[in-house]
Amino acid sequence: MSQESTGNDENSGNKVISKKRHRAKEPFFYEGEKYVSLGQCCEIYGINETSVRARAWRIHCTWEEAVKHFIEKSNADELKKIFVYKGKEYQSVAECCRKYDVRAASVRNRASSTGCSIEEALDHFIKKKIVTKKNEFVFRNKIYETLEECCEVYGVNANSVSSRKYRLGCSTDESLEHFIANKEIIEERIQKFTFKGTEYPSLRACCKKYGIEDACVRQRARDKNCSIEESFEHFMTRKRKKMLDNPEFDYHGTLYPSLKECCEKLKISKNSVVSKSRRSGCSLQEAVEYYVKKQHNK
Repeated sequence: MSQESTGNDENSGNKVISKKRHRAKEPFFYEGEKYVSLGQCCEIYGINETSVRARAWRIHCTWEEAVKHFIEKSNADELKKIFVYKGKEYQSVAECCRKYDVRAASVRNRASSTGCSIEEALDHFIKKKIVTKKNEFVFRNKIYETLEECCEVYGVNANSVSSRKYRLGCSTDESLEHFIANKEIIEERIQKFTFKGTEYPSLRACCKKYGIEDACVRQRARDKNCSIEESFEHFMTRKRKKMLDNPEFDYHGTLYPSLKECCEKLKISKNSVVSKSRRSGCSLQEAVEYYVKKQHNK
């Protein structure tokens, strides 16, 4: 009697890899090619990911076997088992790409995203490979002396492009396209942020200082259709209230039973501290610091 497959099975024999692995966007391998996830592989091959998962769990085969089944079932010319390029037959697109030392996933992705044929996409990468040997960089059919020069033209950080390429195992083109497509979002994240007259390198830097998640600030601004500053002030108010409700208060590494006891110890007014924090939008610790300095300057 066959044993029931569990969610923790690994990709060995006829067992199925845990669904969680591919939902988490972890690498998936097919015909020796690395994909960001099972979903990306299915998208590039033009097959339904849900059908692949259903077949794998239904007949207890591996993800790769399920993918192969639907690829072979597909009638698309470019996905036939026999692939013809320059008059020569190959067992698959991947085999042909290996001969030319080109990444098959990048070829299929270009064909899918630009609407060209697999052959045209392969021509593009082979041509690019020849040019690249001369230390030049080709992007969108235009030649640049270096990747850095190309990135400068598009206003993108070359180091970020290279980092994403190696981190995800995608091509330089794919990484560059990602940063161009998301340029506005990225610029928004790194632009300077001013709150209550104080300028910070970015919203993230300001949020980090006060222990607030910048993603939450941005999300609330979108949901409530308010400014980033208004959203940030909302979270500062929440944080301030939470600290007031918390009986313990930390100041310069010393934990006091309460804000009141801290103020009494430092001989400053608790009400003034709370009022200053609300009025100027600073933290309670900064308000305490303000009155301590003010007291010393008397």
